[in-house]
Amino acid sequence: MKYSSLAALAAAGLLLSVGGVSAADLGGDCCADLEERVAELEATTARKGNRKVSLTITGWVSEGILWFDDGTESNVYVAHDSTDLASNVSFTGTANINSDVEAGYQINIFFDHANALFVNQDNDNSNFGVNLQRAFWWLKSNTLGKVSIGMQSAAADNATILTDFTGTLFQHNTVTFEAGSMGLTPNGGTRSRTDGGTGFLIGDGARGIPNGTLGALLVCNTYRQGIANDCLGDRTNSVRYDTPTFAGFSASASWGEDDRYEGTVRYAGEGGGFKYAFATSYGEVNGDNDALGNRTDFLGNPIDAGYWQIGGTIKHLASALWFHGHYGQQETDNAVISPGDGDAYYLKAGWSPKLNSLGTTHFVGEFRQNLDTFGASYQQGSGDLCGAFGGSGGNIGVACGAAALASDVDAVGSEVTGWGLGLVQEIDAASMNLWIKYRHYDSEIDYVDRATGASGTQEFQEIDMIFAGAHIFF
Repeated sequence: MKYSSLAALAAAGLLLSVGGVSAADLGGDCCADLEERVAELEATTARKGNRKVSLTITGWVSEGILWFDDGTESNVYVAHDSTDLASNVSFTGTANINSDVEAGYQINIFFDHANALFVNQDNDNSNFGVNLQRAFWWLKSNTLGKVSIGMQSAAADNATILTDFTGTLFQHNTVTFEAGSMGLTPNGGTRSRTDGGTGFLIGDGARGIPNGTLGALLVCNTYRQGIANDCLGDRTNSVRYDTPTFAGFSASASWGEDDRYEGTVRYAGEGGGFKYAFATSYGEVNGDNDALGNRTDFLGNPIDAGYWQIGGTIKHLASALWFHGHYGQQETDNAVISPGDGDAYYLKAGWSPKLNSLGTTHFVGEFRQNLDTFGASYQQGSGDLCGAFGGSGGNIGVACGAAALASDVDAVGSEVTGWGLGLVQEIDAASMNLWIKYRHYDSEIDYVDRATGASGTQEFQEIDMIFAGAHIFF
């Protein structure tokens, strides 16, 4: 909101509120008094300090109703999209230094009360509360590019996600947010724990996804940053450089705290009746040196991890048919994470016609698969696998019961497959969309008793969910 608008609104409010003065009262002191009171309001209003830096307030509200069925229990919660997409507000400003260079800043705060990533069968209100998401400043040259410093998205954050210009990014994207903390039920057994007692921690440990859950099979081995295909998705205290766009190409590079390096190359264009956007990125995180000179993560585990991703979107403009895809591979040099590598696939296709006067209608179908993305959850020799499923029955419960030590049973492979359908209706007049989506998940773990060599596979009951709600932007 611009300062001039604030001043105009303040003046109008004062004119309406001076009830003791009639329309015909045009005494000589009226204008001086009004100007004084406007000046007082200006002094206490969010404003341009030196009258050269703008202030713009934007954001959105995101709320919905979530139904799930895990094969054992079904329930309905009021919830919202996960942290990145939760209700939030951003304060952004810019100032022109000269005709080529501008300075700017952004402060972003999100409001989290019932996070779809963290709610589960035993907790319908898990959340982060009110948190700072971004706070950084930048200098941008139209000819030389942009440098930004502070808490921000690093260069590879959402690299392929942001190629999605279909209008369905909020509701359908490569990250598996919803149902991440839902407890898994082994076929032939009972549901595992969801209290976090054997859980792992994400990022700085502010919130954990418990072992024994769907999300524990969707963990980024890359320094335990992110969930599913968002393996370098955390905001970091970093320095970032973005190039100008040349013939549709642009690039970004960043360095973040604890030796995190990332780079992304992007291309976007239009031609031959198609619109398209593509991106590829690589990020690497190296921990601190321990007393022996080894690189370690924040839990002291030896680590040298990387994540590579590629993806993009193409749309046929005449028919409004489109396709979006993502592939990511994580690589981890960590003696207790096996396998160190994991693969993630996400495919989305749809049709976005304008069928009514409200706005565009989007029909969406999606498919995802994550292979061997469990390593940061069930580390070798930790006993976490039996801690999660030892009392749950099924094949895995039998194996844990027969093992001499719980720490002998390790996960050696995993697979999560999901598919979904969705409908999004844009309402242009209200800067709003209404949406509903269905998602289905199948999952399994391969395990081995390293002491005896006995091995097996545990399949879990399917998880189904329907999530419906709205986003309204301001």
